[in-house]
Amino acid sequence: MELSQEELSEKSGVSLSSIARLETGKGNISLLNLLAILKELDLLNEFQMTFRDPSLSLSLLAKSKSKKLRQRVRKTGKILPNKKKDWSWGNQSE
Repeated sequence: MELSQEELSEKSGVSLSSIARLETGKGNISLLNLLAILKELDLLNEFQMTFRDPSLSLSLLAKSKSKKLRQRVRKTGKILPNKKKDWSWGNQSE
């Protein structure tokens, strides 16, 4: 199947500049765009064979709209123990 970059862009929904970057090897494209291009070129199954884990599903990944699946981790600081025993109203002079 021979397609021009313009035709592939139209059929896959991937911008022409992303296709040009992929073809020339200059710059990066997103994984979702790569999968859309491979699907249009009927090469998605060959790409999936490069993964060793058969439970990976590229079709599920392609359907995902989320680009980052990482969870944010908050930096935890040390909580110092309170040196004062008890506080009550009227002890504000300390």
